[in-house]
This record gives sequence, structure tokens and C-alpha cells, in this order.
Amino acid sequence: MQQSRRGYPLLRILSLALIVAAWDLLVRFRIYRFGYIPSPESVVSAGAQYLTSDVFVTDTVASTIRIIAAWGMSAAIGIPLGLLIGWKAWFSNLTFPVVEVLRPIPPIAWIPAGILFFSQIELSVIFICFIGSFFPIVLNTIVGVRLIDRTHFRAASCLGARDWQVFRDIIIPGALPSIIVGLAVGMGINWMALVAAEMIAGDRGLGYRIWEAYSLAQYPRIVVAMVVIGAIGALMSIIIRYLGHKIVPWQQSTIRA
Repeated sequence: MQQSRRGYPLLRILSLALIVAAWDLLVRFRIYRFGYIPSPESVVSAGAQYLTSDVFVTDTVASTIRIIAAWGMSAAIGIPLGLLIGWKAWFSNLTFPVVEVLRPIPPIAWIPAGILFFSQIELSVIFICFIGSFFPIVLNTIVGVRLIDRTHFRAASCLGARDWQVFRDIIIPGALPSIIVGLAVGMGINWMALVAAEMIAGDRGLGYRIWEAYSLAQYPRIVVAMVVIGAIGALMSIIIRYLGHKIVPWQQSTIRA
């Protein structure tokens, strides 16, 4: 098992190399409409210019701050809400219908409301990102609570445990694996919401730069910004899962990096 796991990084690198090779061949031989897509060489050239500029630093810092702020607020509100919905039936009946009604609305549909409600562009972008990551965190937290073995609750009741003790010693530890999965999923959706928000409501950031490059027909730079977003988003998800391994070592099969 250890030997097979040592080969995993090589397989992951190989998969990325195969994607780039397939992309290069499709563009080079102009298969279907791939002739209109920038080649890897042109993307590398555009990346060398963009990644060494001050604009790249400004865009990356702006987008990352927005992501972390929105994701942090989603976790701060979504985790306690999900724990209570999953634990208390009366609270679930009171709040879960509202969550179910709002959840299918895509984050991009909230852009007009965000622009109207918040006077500052920065706050409107963070709000839209918050919507993107909030619901995955809430739903995964609810599932985590409801997957806890009911025997633990009966044992706590027999031992005379109070509600706050049940919440501290059973609810939170039992739901942690699902919470961490929700945090990782929410981070990914956060980036999708960010790009849409910055395209429409932003004045800087990686998503805004994609829209600007499209408007100026600088297509290689679009791919560069997409790759940067993918790399940063993947790195953040890896960090979340790594911390999850440290926090809940008894659930290694649930959280995989």
C-alpha cells in the first residue's frame, strides 16, 4: 500500500502532462474548433508577461482576500446554523425550508441584488462569493450531524449529559469530517462565484482580468488567468484537507487529499 501511494504524485503529474499534450495536438492540427483556442506556447508567452507584472500581484491579492473573507463568513455562519438544523428538529422545521428555497438560486443571480444592496463594489463581490460557499457548508454540516450514530445520544442521555455537553462532545466531533468536506467544496464554488462577480461587478481581480482580456481579444491571457485560478483554488482545497487530516485523524477515508 505504501509503495502504491508513493506513485500517486507521479500519476498526478502525468495526468496534467497528458492534458497539456492533448491540448497542444488539438490546437496544432485544428481539430474541430480547437484552432481558435490559444496554443500552449502562446499561453506560456502571455503568462511570462502577466505573471511578472505588478498587475498580476494586485489581481491575485484582491481575489484571494475576497475569497478568504467570503469563505470565512460562510463558515462562521454556516457551520453553527448547520449544526443546529441537524441537531434540533424544531430549529430545522423553522429554518431549513428557507435554506432549501434559496439554495438552488445560482450566485450569479444575486449579482444585481449585491450591487443594489451594497454601495461598495468590494462588499458586493464578497457577498456574491459568500452565497456561493454558504450553502455547501450548511448542507454538509447538516449531513454530518445526521450521520452520527444515535447510540451516542442515548448514552449521553443515560449519563445525564446536558445539551451543551452533547453539543460539545458529540455533535461537533461527529460532524467535523463532513464539515471539512463542506469547507473544501465551498472553497471551489467560491472561486466560481468570484469569477462571475468580478466580471460584472469588479474593477480588479483575476475574474475581472479574464473579462478584460476577452474584450481586448487577448485570448492567451484568458487561459493564463484560468490556470492561476485553478492553481490557487486547488492549493486552498489541499490546505483545507490537510488540516482536516490533522483535526480528524480518525476519519482518513472521508477526507482525502
